[in-house]
Amino acid sequence: MKLVVTGSNGFIGQNTCRRLIDLGHQVIGVDDLSEGSSRRPVDGVRYHVRCVTDTEWLRRLFRETRPAAVIHLAAVPRVSYSVQEPLRSATPNLTGTISVLNAILKSGLVGESRLVFASSSSVYGGADTLPTPETHPCHPQSPYALTKLQGEQWCRMFHRLYGLDVVSLRYFNVFGPGTRFGGAYSTVLPAWLHYLYVDSSYQPYLEGDGTQTRDFCFIDNVVQANVAAAERTDGFSAEVLNIGQGQAHSLLELHQALEQISGRKLPLERRPPRTADVAHTQADISQARAELDFNPTNDFHAELTRTAVWYRERRPAPAGNA
Repeated sequence: MKLVVTGSNGFIGQNTCRRLIDLGHQVIGVDDLSEGSSRRPVDGVRYHVRCVTDTEWLRRLFRETRPAAVIHLAAVPRVSYSVQEPLRSATPNLTGTISVLNAILKSGLVGESRLVFASSSSVYGGADTLPTPETHPCHPQSPYALTKLQGEQWCRMFHRLYGLDVVSLRYFNVFGPGTRFGGAYSTVLPAWLHYLYVDSSYQPYLEGDGTQTRDFCFIDNVVQANVAAAERTDGFSAEVLNIGQGQAHSLLELHQALEQISGRKLPLERRPPRTADVAHTQADISQARAELDFNPTNDFHAELTRTAVWYRERRPAPAGNA
């Protein structure tokens, strides 16, 4: 099976490409390296250093390669970055998604190729139902979240108008080996690991009181969902599926676990709650179980340990936008 993966050099992208290669698929990677070029290429992937907003180039690529599926992961990540830089965040995220959709259409791949769109749990905003089902109303609280919701809407429109086989996967707080510190815009786990294993001069901090909870989804589970969505024999009709672990852990619990795993103190500077932050996230994954046979692992402490060991052994450089 031949597949195109956009954002192929990112955290989720590299792990997805690696698994696809292991399964014997032909993988074509597209990435503009905006998240940095320090990650080693995945052996077996045919890479193109291009931006997904170049829809004419994408059209030619799709027409020439005729992929069975396109896994669209390319995006400028991080809620906090989008709050500070709404235009720089929104332009590649939304325009890039429309560009991919248009390239599939104009290359004549509708009916031949599937699109797997990487969405985000941030589309829900502060959900008042936990675990949160896909039917819950969406109230995005940041430019990043809004672009992901709009991306889903564009996917549904292309299904309605043109019959595109497309599914949107709403990822919940993805973590694991390979995730990287993002400087001022970093998410909490890589920021704390950066202090513990890379740079002890960095001041780690906690925004809010730490009782906020997150459905931390291990990278292997996200890859499992991406592969299952790409390989499924039945077509999709613009479904939206939650991809999480169905469990929630507080930041205080995360702090305690990292101190235990590292054997070091993690001194946190207390700061006000982050703008556009939400109090709690937890995925209802019953639809993903039914549609993708999704069966995530749920050993949070073991998954944290694997992530911490990777940081200790690799001491990774920060990602882009740091």
